[in-house]
Amino acid sequence: MRLLLSCFLLFISFGVQAQFTYVLDQSIPVENDKATLTMPWVGGLNTAQYNTMDLNEDNQEDLVLFDRMTNKIFTFLNLDNQYVYAPEYEPFFPNDVANWILLRDLNCDGRKDIFTGNILGIKVYKNETQSGETLTWKHHLFYDDGNKSDVLLTKGFSEEKINLQLQYDDLPTITDADGDGDLDIFTVRFAGNGTIEYHKNYGLERNNNNCDSLDFERITMQWGGLTECSCGNFAFNSEACPTGGRVEHAGGKSLLMLDVTQDGQLDVLLSEATCTRLSFLENKGDLLNPVVNSDESFPATNASNFLYPAPYYEDVDFDGLKDLIITPNIFTKTSLSTNLAMSNWVYKNSGTNDKPVFTYSTANFLQDRMIDVGDNAVPAFADFDVDGDYDLFVSQNTSEVTAATIKVYENTGSQSSPSFKLVEDNYLNFTTLALYNLKIQFTDISGDGKQDLVFTATGFFDGITRLNYIPNKAAAGLSFSIGDIQTIDINPAITTELASTENILVIDIDLDGKKDLLHGRSNGAIYYWKNSGNNNAPSYTLTSETYLGIGSSVLRQNLSFATGDLNGNGTNDLAIGDQTGELRILENFRQAANADAAVNNIVWNPLSETYQTRNLGGRIWPAIVNLFGTTQPAIVTGNVTGGLTVLKHDNSVELPAKPVVTIYPNPVLKGGSLSVQSDRPVSMQIFSSTGQIISEPILVQPNQSNQLNDVRLSAGLYIVRFVWDNQSFAKKIVVH
Repeated sequence: MRLLLSCFLLFISFGVQAQFTYVLDQSIPVENDKATLTMPWVGGLNTAQYNTMDLNEDNQEDLVLFDRMTNKIFTFLNLDNQYVYAPEYEPFFPNDVANWILLRDLNCDGRKDIFTGNILGIKVYKNETQSGETLTWKHHLFYDDGNKSDVLLTKGFSEEKINLQLQYDDLPTITDADGDGDLDIFTVRFAGNGTIEYHKNYGLERNNNNCDSLDFERITMQWGGLTECSCGNFAFNSEACPTGGRVEHAGGKSLLMLDVTQDGQLDVLLSEATCTRLSFLENKGDLLNPVVNSDESFPATNASNFLYPAPYYEDVDFDGLKDLIITPNIFTKTSLSTNLAMSNWVYKNSGTNDKPVFTYSTANFLQDRMIDVGDNAVPAFADFDVDGDYDLFVSQNTSEVTAATIKVYENTGSQSSPSFKLVEDNYLNFTTLALYNLKIQFTDISGDGKQDLVFTATGFFDGITRLNYIPNKAAAGLSFSIGDIQTIDINPAITTELASTENILVIDIDLDGKKDLLHGRSNGAIYYWKNSGNNNAPSYTLTSETYLGIGSSVLRQNLSFATGDLNGNGTNDLAIGDQTGELRILENFRQAANADAAVNNIVWNPLSETYQTRNLGGRIWPAIVNLFGTTQPAIVTGNVTGGLTVLKHDNSVELPAKPVVTIYPNPVLKGGSLSVQSDRPVSMQIFSSTGQIISEPILVQPNQSNQLNDVRLSAGLYIVRFVWDNQSFAKKIVVH
């Protein structure tokens, strides 16, 4: 009996999950003002760390990026010397990759292994992938006199082995510095002066030329007699920093040891977290007797212009020569002027790998092939051009001129085969409002049947985040003016100033015809604010600080929301995103006691043939929209990396030829509420039985319950006319 019950519960669980199953869709074409984007739905890039490895066993080096701001791996296949986004490889990397990743072959087997950050130092994973199998990694353990260590060990100046410790913000160099065939490590000293440590690997020498060993020993704590004192300031020849110079290891350091001067010796490229300067320090000696006595900005021309520029040395243009890539290594955006839409600077190598010659190539490598609005892309959909299909609106944190705006992509395709083209780069001239942290949504907040533009944003001058809206004054379609912006006080009697990271969804929670608020708090809780006033004069009362049982949590913060009928069963479901990039779906949320039944293994992976939880880009903002004309809508998520991801339902079928519209209750009591639900957008208008116009046209939003509150019709029979795609049909309602 217990077994039967367990199987029954498992079946129920699988059945619920099976209703919410998606593929990461890359098929929708997107055109900007210059060209058609080759991979528009990657999701944007902010702080990408560059590595290459063969992902698919074709003997070609593919591209593996780790975006530090989102803790997300991105994988791209090299197909005919073109990068093609291949997200199916991403889940096969260890889920505890943190702060940085370097792919290096530690055991000379031709397969690259993983070195990554850990609170105790450097964690190592060996690549144990078998031919024809998916990527497989094994945590490499270290031993000292029988004692086991999870992180890499090195021998200090005593006989004892210790953790090779780094600051969490540091990026080391791991390379064969002495040409003996195994990997050595350079890093900035963990504590004390800002000096460079050199750790030699004696794995080959001490293990009978066996490369499968990492046996490190610290050779020096001050390589080259060099000390980094402060941003762009150094002390040389083992001298102390000048009075007032900072010598403590404060803030991160990115280090690349590379022969820039083509003399066969490793030079230094060094940056720090508080500095926009990448410093070049020439080694005029050799590895064991380095002489460093000068520094300069690097490159000398066309240098990057963002905080904490980190250099990488990989071939990214398929010519066999490693190029220089510089990206910000920041964990969070600390300066609003940082343009994260232009954060992948590439300098082409026209020399050799041993003697590189770098020439500036681009500042938005890969980013120019995808939708990337900088950071905090928030999508919303509405019919911009009144042609019956959904157009795409994307707001952002900041633009290239700092103030945030909205970009509009017109759907030049159809209701079932979308194709987007950028037509508005600064919708409504939003940049004149001196706002940042702009997050948009379309909803009928005023109760007149038209979609208003609702947004939260933070003021540049006062730093206050407010909830605002612009009423839609169009008879059909959209007509907004920034001169009509109205601010909504959530509850003047209570301190409800929004944190800039918090999110609000305007939605009728209790189906009383008035728009309430779902409030994703920075502490991870969901607040429910009930509208106890009316749509023209809302008054919000805090009804729950743990809506759906979701209270504060350090593991789940800044929740964002979208609602719609995701499984086509006539009830609204809730999509929830947070700062981990994970998307969860709760079926029929209005009837749920809590969120325990929410599912997250919803994205199909063709390599593992399983549904998986995915990091969709750090902090995410979902939107539910029927892009493909099917019975189950898609989910489009925006994210902190400034891009978008499309989740297409993989078990959906084409919508019937005519809209399916439900009106309930029918009959309806005079003064009661009427709900209208449609599987696609339709215009609705009420007529008397003799043809007299009773109401103005109302837009019915698809896949959700549209409430008509306080029906003020005399008892009798009425005709409800629906218009869709230049066609019309009618239904009858009875008022008692």
